[in-house]
Amino acid sequence: MEWKPSVAMAPECKTENADLLGQDLEGLSRQELMAELLRARKELEHMHRSESKHQHDREKFHEITFALKERVKELKCLYLISEIVAAHGIDLDLILKRTVEIIPEAWQYPDITCCRISLCDRLVQSPGFKITPWSQAQNIVANGKCFGSLEVLYLEERPPREEGPFLAEERSLINVIAERLGKLVERELAERALIESEAKNVALLNAVPDLMFQIDRQGTFVGFHEGTFLTLREIGKNLIGRNIYYLAQEDLIPRRLLDQGMTYVKQTLATGNPQIFEQHVTSKGKARDYEVRMVVCSNDEVLGIVRDITRRKRLEREILEISNREQRRIGQDLHDSLCQHLAGIGFMSKVLEKRISGQEPVEPAEVLEIVELIDQAITLTRGFARGLNPVELMTGGLMVSLEELAANVQKIFGVTCAFICDTPACIIDNEMATHLYRIVQEALNNAIKHGKASTIVIVFEKKGSACTLIVSDNGIGIGKTSNHGKGMGLSIMRYRASMFGATLDIRGRESGGTDLVCSFQLRDGN
Repeated sequence: MEWKPSVAMAPECKTENADLLGQDLEGLSRQELMAELLRARKELEHMHRSESKHQHDREKFHEITFALKERVKELKCLYLISEIVAAHGIDLDLILKRTVEIIPEAWQYPDITCCRISLCDRLVQSPGFKITPWSQAQNIVANGKCFGSLEVLYLEERPPREEGPFLAEERSLINVIAERLGKLVERELAERALIESEAKNVALLNAVPDLMFQIDRQGTFVGFHEGTFLTLREIGKNLIGRNIYYLAQEDLIPRRLLDQGMTYVKQTLATGNPQIFEQHVTSKGKARDYEVRMVVCSNDEVLGIVRDITRRKRLEREILEISNREQRRIGQDLHDSLCQHLAGIGFMSKVLEKRISGQEPVEPAEVLEIVELIDQAITLTRGFARGLNPVELMTGGLMVSLEELAANVQKIFGVTCAFICDTPACIIDNEMATHLYRIVQEALNNAIKHGKASTIVIVFEKKGSACTLIVSDNGIGIGKTSNHGKGMGLSIMRYRASMFGATLDIRGRESGGTDLVCSFQLRDGN
């Protein structure tokens, strides 16, 4: 075959290999020349392949670089949001305002990106926000409930990607931002609930009249609430961190009582069981009674509750004294009246027996006299029974008893006393009826003895199950009496009222006189 360089060789090959052109072609044989040409073609093909690979690598490099830049923008967005949260806590208004400013920069086309956040009653938008067809959104969920949404929009159309014009990574980013906003809502709700709970606890603590303290095994105060012990308010501020024997140094509590208290502290921690004991304290010439309860509140601490029971102890002693005094009165009445009648009946019966045994005539008048004395004894016995149980268990028993009480007071003391009841109530609970009777009885006694009243009215009112018993007098008024309503009689009346869930209110009128109002609910069955 004849070699024709002009036909077999491409024109561009004339300049592709400078070394080949520079050779002395005359010195080469035809075979050597063909081999050189083949080698040049292979090198040229290799160069084309290398150039194509380099172009592909450059494109891949640009693609990776673009993706990395987008990821850096996304990470920067999340980092800035985290910084805002760290700087402003749970100030959602400020956090949302800053967040909508940051979000557009993290998307592929920040110049045409806008966003808005609707959260609870808040609506925050980035500058230039406008509703367009090119948007993506994600709900903001907190505690399993949707509280709003996050929306990102493009103001202009862009080439389609994984989600409209948006990248798959941008979907992940909007989900993460919405999730973080949801966590902020949960945190805000938790903080708000905590504040409300703390406010309730403080209000509850302030309503507790008892003195409360926390103390550890060594006797160091770790908590203190003075309650109604106002004299300890100032010193209570300095007790935290001090030892319990500091109270002895300040001459507030004797050391022996503190030793006793520490014994109960150690016993409470050792057994884990509540300890209850009473202490009688005399300070500055005044004696007070206290009940102390201790319970474990942690591995090494005890909660102590101190309650002033001085008034309760005094009331218990007074009730016991009243009981003893009533027993003595009943004994004296039995001795002076009923026993005298019975003795007279016995003496007359003996005389009658002798006369009958001596077969002497007996006049009917003599037997009638004995019968009359027996009837009087029966009447006295009924009177004693009525005094012990003034309210009979019958329909309208309390109403009848109060009417009789008013009549007896008017007859014995010479005052005007009336009982008014438009709607009678059947109170079959004898305990409740007896307490009500005794309360009225004590109120009448106070009105006559202390109030110097000349007119007293007892009023019973009933509206459904709500009842009110009022004792009104025209006396000098409770505020003008010598004890100003602080006697044990009033304490006993209040104690009786508490026994069946009633409230007792004593009011003085400007025009003079006093109203005692006892309000209560009828129990089931009444």
